[in-house]
Amino acid sequence: MDKVFIIAWKEFVATVATKGFIFGMLFPPFLITIVILVLPLLINREPPKVFGHVAVIDQSGVVAPKLEEAFSAERVKERRAQRLATAVDQSTRAMGLDEKERKLAQQQVDQMSRASAAGPGEMLMPETNLELRVLASDTPVEEAREEILKATGREQRGEGDARLALIVIPKATVSGTGETTPAGRPQFASYEILTAPRLDVEVQGDIRSETSRAIVNARLENAGQDVEKIRGLMDAPQAQIKAVTPEGDRATNRVAQMLIPGAFLFLLWIAVFTSGQYLLTSTIEEKSSRVMEVLLSAVSPMQLMVGKIMGKGAVGFLILLLYGGTGIAALVFFAMTHMLVWQNLLYLAIYFLIAYTLIACLFASIGAAVNDINEAQSLMGPVMIILVIPMMLWMPILRNPNSMFAQVCSFVPLINPFIMVLRIAGSEPVPFWQIPASIAVGVLTVLFMCWAAAKIFRIGVLMYGKPPNFATLIRWVRMA
Repeated sequence: MDKVFIIAWKEFVATVATKGFIFGMLFPPFLITIVILVLPLLINREPPKVFGHVAVIDQSGVVAPKLEEAFSAERVKERRAQRLATAVDQSTRAMGLDEKERKLAQQQVDQMSRASAAGPGEMLMPETNLELRVLASDTPVEEAREEILKATGREQRGEGDARLALIVIPKATVSGTGETTPAGRPQFASYEILTAPRLDVEVQGDIRSETSRAIVNARLENAGQDVEKIRGLMDAPQAQIKAVTPEGDRATNRVAQMLIPGAFLFLLWIAVFTSGQYLLTSTIEEKSSRVMEVLLSAVSPMQLMVGKIMGKGAVGFLILLLYGGTGIAALVFFAMTHMLVWQNLLYLAIYFLIAYTLIACLFASIGAAVNDINEAQSLMGPVMIILVIPMMLWMPILRNPNSMFAQVCSFVPLINPFIMVLRIAGSEPVPFWQIPASIAVGVLTVLFMCWAAAKIFRIGVLMYGKPPNFATLIRWVRMA
């Protein structure tokens, strides 16, 4: 057993003491910090400018005046500022910030927008210098749309008066078609917006939303309703969602509720795949350089395989601790530790041992069977599919962690550790019996994989020549 620990320690030190490993561990957090802090300073705050006019053929005769008011310079500027304030409010609410923190964030964004050449709100929508032109109601649509063919949507100041869009509003869009739906609601005709090919999508959206709003206001006025009163009654109320904790009620972070289960899955995946990749490459290198033969003169193939798996497993566990610790520190810093169930960390460690051992057995078998990394690629395909399956099932299982599909996947060998980590960190409690049952399935799978890997490793580690396929590996397991 001492020889196994010596091999494990050698494998661990040979990996973590390299500059590549240290750089690989520190570079991702450093890169994220750079993106968060430096990238906003490098982004050009000057938004693209849109120059031209929007033509309107209003066959109802009541919508065009409202559009003229909506696209006045004052109203456009007001909408930009309001859109920015709404985006900040929604994002801060999703992050679970309290009222004081939300106001502080809004003040900081306002200061940034005032300091920017773009002006308030223009960071979310390109600066527009659009003129609204009302055409005669009997203007042929084909004739009006010909002017759009001369525009691209990217005209600059002084490049002519381009027609960037054409709005065609039939009379039935406002007054109705005279027919009703089966539910008794009046039916209205649709309207058209024809745009230049490269007109900015945000500008298109602003034209669409303001035209629709003007049409609805015209309908309400035709029905003799108070437009402002109706609009006020239809405004959706803001809900303050709070989580009840022993320390008191806390604002719920909807973003974190989605990301924490994914963080558990990706943390497990990164730790398992990285350490398994180190195991594969080191095994292939030692075999191709004939170092393996020297090692086997002092230890048995079983001791060598177990030592290598343990050493690289310690590397994976170190990755798990470092990145997991960073995530926990972030939750503590943002006062969101109430969103983390601490016993899930224990389950994460258990499922890491199961998942790593399974993948390590596969990687050790492949590394011992081939002569170089190129030969390993053909055998790595099915293994990579196994590793990718949990990522493909992330969203369906996260949305419904206790569905029949999720429960069945929790007991499928090779992928069940990843599925269970995702489920236990989700929003719904997992039936307790499924946790030890899935662990038992994982342990049984580990025992089988270790037995099969030991046989393949013993034969393949000293075999050179043509690389085997999966059928040959199965024969090795049956005959050894």
